[in-house]
Amino acid sequence: MNLQKRDCGIYMKLVPYGGGWTDVYLTISGDKHYFIISDVLGDQFDDFLSILYHLYPDNAGDETRSQNIDYKVARAELIDGEYQTVEIVDVDKAGLGVFRDIPWKAHFSWDEEGNASVWELERDPTEDLDFKLRISIDHNEKHYKYSVRYADFCYAVAKACTEALKKHGFTGYHRATYTQDFNVRYLLFLKGVALGDLEACKLTYYEEKGAGETSDFSKELELLLFDM
Repeated sequence: MNLQKRDCGIYMKLVPYGGGWTDVYLTISGDKHYFIISDVLGDQFDDFLSILYHLYPDNAGDETRSQNIDYKVARAELIDGEYQTVEIVDVDKAGLGVFRDIPWKAHFSWDEEGNASVWELERDPTEDLDFKLRISIDHNEKHYKYSVRYADFCYAVAKACTEALKKHGFTGYHRATYTQDFNVRYLLFLKGVALGDLEACKLTYYEEKGAGETSDFSKELELLLFDM
């Protein structure tokens, strides 16, 4: 793998502590934000990882669709022996045919037990894998809007998660946040996108005794431990 640090232009710091709260510091487009996440109310930080993971078109149909995301669908037709997208339509107007889910808008809120930060993440409903996120945040009676590359936002988030894990560990993070956990697979994917190297996320098909798919554990660990 070719993993190299870079400056994404966005800074995030994740600070869990034992009182059932998590602090999030975010610097984006020159604005400095401070959010508090209640670990017993509202959406959690792991929900945020799930949203970012499922906003990537190739992950839209992976497992259960995220309830925090609105989807459109790409209608495909068989052209020259291959199914190709011919139009993007609303889910409720899909009708019959061959379709692929296209995520385009996510919404969530971090409850501060007395206040909240309300988020909306939107992208153009296309199958492009290198895209921009339009971020809208309502917090402390102010409204903020930003437009950033998905890969850059993933970099800031993945770096914050990596630094938090290296300080607290998985078990320590779990206890500090009143039983919250990181989805490691989501984190590996976001980190791979951020670093421009998805080698650790590749699957290899095998046929011995029932068949299945396997990933490279050593590459996954290398990616997980990589300092950003």
